[in-house]
Order: sequence, then structure tokens, then C-alpha cells
Amino acid sequence: MDKKLCYIFSAVFIIAGSIIYTFERAISYFVWIGEMNAASITGSFPSQPELNPLFSNAFFLIFILLGLAFFVFGYKKN
Repeated sequence: MDKKLCYIFSAVFIIAGSIIYTFERAISYFVWIGEMNAASITGSFPSQPELNPLFSNAFFLIFILLGLAFFVFGYKKN
């Protein structure tokens, strides 16, 4: 595996992890909007969306770690 391929894999894994994290946050906001729309029935809703911590999703963590590992592996190759 050459240096360029390691950097490509690194970028792909980091971008995939970022997309997963973005989708997770977007879904949290959509759920919050749904709770606000249902407030007419329940009478109350949370003032802020429930956002998960950064490393709560295992796939995000795995993709970011793989991306960093490929980057380091490509950096050390001569």
C-alpha cells in the first residue's frame, strides 16, 4: 500500500465518520422539532434538543480512529 492510497483511505474514513456524526445530530434536532409540534397535546417540551456526547456512537469512533491510523501509517511510509 503506497502513501497516496493511505491518505485517500484516511480522508474517506474521516469524512464517513463526520457524516455519521452530522446525521446523528440532525436526527436529534428533527426529534426535538417533533416534540415541539406535539406540545399542543402534552403542554410542554424541552427547551434544548437532547444531543449525545461526541464519542457515544461506536461507528463514529471506529471510523475516526481508522482514518487517523491510515494517516499515521501513510506518514511513516517512505
